[in-house]
Amino acid sequence: MKREDFRILIIDDDEIARDVVVNLLSKEGYPVTSAKDGMDGIKSLRMDHFDLIITDLRMPGADGIEVLKTAQTLSPDSAVVILTAYGTLDNALKAVKLGAFDYITKPFKLQEIIIVVENAYKRRLLMEEKEELVKLLRDTYRDMEVIRNIRESGHPEITLQWVERMNRLREMNVLDADETDILKERLIKGYGTTQSIDSR
Repeated sequence: MKREDFRILIIDDDEIARDVVVNLLSKEGYPVTSAKDGMDGIKSLRMDHFDLIITDLRMPGADGIEVLKTAQTLSPDSAVVILTAYGTLDNALKAVKLGAFDYITKPFKLQEIIIVVENAYKRRLLMEEKEELVKLLRDTYRDMEVIRNIRESGHPEITLQWVERMNRLREMNVLDADETDILKERLIKGYGTTQSIDSR
C-alpha cells in the first residue's frame, strides 16, 4: 500500500484542532477526510472504509469510545487513535484496553501526530505482508501436487509461476538465497517431487 492509498478519518468537534490535523496529514501525502463530531464520524464509517481513524474522546452525540466500537464492528482492521485531554487520560487508557491502537493527549505536538500516523501506516504494511505470506503459503501447499507433474507436463507456465512464487518468498525472508536457488534448480531440471524438496 502506498501512502496515498492510506485513508485517514479525523473526528473532532473542535474545528480548529480538526483543521490543524487535516492540513498536517494532507501535507504529509495522506488522503484525509474529516467529521465534525462522533455521529458524523460514525456516518462516514458506515459509508466508506478508512485505514486509520483519529477521534476525539469527548464529543456530543457519540464519544470516541462509541466511534471505536463502531469501527471495530464495521472495519476491524482499521487502527483507531484517541485524542484526549490530560484530565481524561484514564478513559483513553480504557479505550486502548478496548482495542484502540494508540492515544494522544491534548494539547499535542504536530510531531506526535506524525509519529503515531507513521506507526499506524507501518502496521498496515505489516498486515498486508502477513496476508500475502499466508496466501502464498496456502497456494503453495494447495499446489504441491502440481510440482510432482512438472517434468511430465512440460508446461513452462507452471514452472514460471513457481519461480515467481519462490522469488517472492525470498523477498519476504521466508526462504534464504541458497534455499531459493536449490528449489529453482530442482524445479527447472524436473526434480519436482515433494520428496526431493523435503530432503533439503
